[in-house]
Amino acid sequence: MLFAAYKGDLPYYIEGAKALDSLTENSRVLIAECCTHAPLTEDIGRVKIPRILRKRVGEKLRIDMVSGTDFPDDLSDYDIIIQCGGCMFNRKYILSRIDRAKQQKVPMTNYGVTIAHFTGILDKIVY
Repeated sequence: MLFAAYKGDLPYYIEGAKALDSLTENSRVLIAECCTHAPLTEDIGRVKIPRILRKRVGEKLRIDMVSGTDFPDDLSDYDIIIQCGGCMFNRKYILSRIDRAKQQKVPMTNYGVTIAHFTGILDKIVY
């Protein structure tokens, strides 16, 4: 949550999290991770969030994963983008991703806001 406010646009991410409730098995999700680290056993972006999404939406949910600077120019095929905290990139770079999503009218949130939404504590966030 700290990185959502520090590196990104917390109000936009909170608004974007509402789209999580509209996902269906026919939806397409982009998980955008900035770093290119070797995934851990219980990696948040590659394991935990996809597991939560598929449990709530269905196993057929399409989830695409990008890392590093591999962020698509065309986001129109996605129903939502879930951005990592962005600790490896500067705020300007994360905001450029947010601007691209806004221009293409694709909802975007981040890892912390997604988890807060699914655990029912997002309404307790003060910004």
